[in-house]
Amino acid sequence: MSTATGTATPPKVERHATEKADLDRTALIGVFGTPQSFRALIRLPNGKTQTVAIGDSVAGGTVRAIAEDRLVLSRMGQQSTMRMPQG
Repeated sequence: MSTATGTATPPKVERHATEKADLDRTALIGVFGTPQSFRALIRLPNGKTQTVAIGDSVAGGTVRAIAEDRLVLSRMGQQSTMRMPQG
C-alpha cells in the first residue's frame, strides 16, 4: 500500500498497476484521493507507472481534470479523455 501522498492506494488500483499489459499508449489505471484533490495513476507505453495531479505534464500534455473514472489531458490545444478500464 502506497502512502507517499498521505492517501492509501486502494488494493484494486495497486493490483492494476502491477499487472502486465501490452500498451501502445498512455492509459489511466486508477484514481485516488478526495474529490477536492484527486490524483491519478497512469501507465506509460514503456510499462512504467506515474502518479499525476491537475497541472502535471504527462504524455506530451497537461492534466486538466481528474474525476472518479477519468482524466482529461490537454495537448496542443486539443483535449482528450482517458477513462478507467472496465472490469
